[in-house]
Amino acid sequence: MEENIKIELAGRVAENDSYSRYYGDNYEQSGSPKGYDLEKIFADPQGNIDKIFYLGKYYYAKSGIIMRVINIIRDFGVDGIDFQYKKKNEKAKEVIENFNTRIGLRQVMRDMIFELAQSGNVAGYNRDGKRIDIYPITNVEVSPLIVNNKPVLLYKNELSMSDLADSLPKSMLRKLELTYPKELAKGLRKGDSKIVLDVTNTFFHKVNSSRYEPYGVPFILTAFDELAHKTVLKEAERATATGIIEKILLIQVGEKEHKPKQAEIDYYSSLISGKKGSVKITVPHFVNLKWVEPETSIFGKDKFEQVDQDILNALGVSLTLIRGEGGGNYSEGFIAVTGLIKTIESLREGLIPIVREWHIQELERHNISAEFAPETVLNPIEIDKSAKVDLIKYLFQTAGLPYEVLYKEAGYDFDVVKLTRENENKNKVEDIFKLRAQPFQGGIDPNNKGGAPAKNLTDRKSDKNQSNNDQPRPSTSK
Repeated sequence: MEENIKIELAGRVAENDSYSRYYGDNYEQSGSPKGYDLEKIFADPQGNIDKIFYLGKYYYAKSGIIMRVINIIRDFGVDGIDFQYKKKNEKAKEVIENFNTRIGLRQVMRDMIFELAQSGNVAGYNRDGKRIDIYPITNVEVSPLIVNNKPVLLYKNELSMSDLADSLPKSMLRKLELTYPKELAKGLRKGDSKIVLDVTNTFFHKVNSSRYEPYGVPFILTAFDELAHKTVLKEAERATATGIIEKILLIQVGEKEHKPKQAEIDYYSSLISGKKGSVKITVPHFVNLKWVEPETSIFGKDKFEQVDQDILNALGVSLTLIRGEGGGNYSEGFIAVTGLIKTIESLREGLIPIVREWHIQELERHNISAEFAPETVLNPIEIDKSAKVDLIKYLFQTAGLPYEVLYKEAGYDFDVVKLTRENENKNKVEDIFKLRAQPFQGGIDPNNKGGAPAKNLTDRKSDKNQSNNDQPRPSTSK
């Protein structure tokens, strides 16, 4: 009995091969960047802290959701600053105001919150009250040595003065060296790989870590897994699109009655190689050519929306807040805003002691006692002011919210409002601002409710066939 022989030849286009290599060269199987095993990172965050810092910057640049959330935290983190002086000293107040203006305190604090949101750490240097430097956390090593309850920081140097001399004019290099902190400039001249910074002038704050751990971790760490999952979906979608554009040609040669020879296989396998555009091909019945393309509906809109929702859940933020879209109920939106406010508060609360230390140092530079340093108070966070107003109105109307709380939450000083109102009542201000009579309308009658002029009962007639002006109505009888 003759053997049934069917030989299939499949050629995969080069683009698909290169795309597979591209994914393998650039990503782990989980979807994280190549060389960044998320399971190892989650198991030992401190041992992989540099990789966490890298991923924080990577996803900030790559993910619109991450960028939007971090920017909201930065922009609303310091909406306003108040300075409360326990002891009056006009000279001290002037010194502090000049310092705040000179360094741009509000923007500096926003930049510090940005670093905390992206990396979980912020470190820098106070240049004698002239400027506040914030260093990349990847260039800072937190030593175990603690001085005055502050860790001693080491700057991980990657440059030397000779490196800078190759790219900068000599005059500029000299000025740059003079503006650097002394210990940093000295270390650059010597080419030291690690430079110990003066703990008196440095500052450092971390979040989301234990007290004994040297570094903090960003709050976006919990979203790394979902972000990697989204990368897998997007790359699979791109590969599918590539497969549609560059299809696979399947060539089948031979059948039961015709056993193909090697020469036939070689001929038909290269039949359209190098040809472009429309090609007319005539083949015998035992040769079959067809294009093979991937399934185009492997992922839908709902799948990507679910992944986005998983990312936001990990961040504790709502989709409505990020995109500004409607939908959802009021309580869910309020909870989401409240959760984000708590995140911002946890990031910024550690900045208050740092600012106070700067103020004390600035006063001491002007021979003013530290007792005149003000307390720094950050204004309440208001991401959605209209939602807050609606909430306090609702509580005032339905839950008996006190007047004092109502006015304070609306941004008014209750004591001032109360005193003003008492004076108005005492001076009968309402009588002063009574509405004027309108032109051609006569005086205002408090009993007049508006509408057509009222008629006396004596003017009305019971005969419906007659009008009130003594003119008979048209008869309806025939």
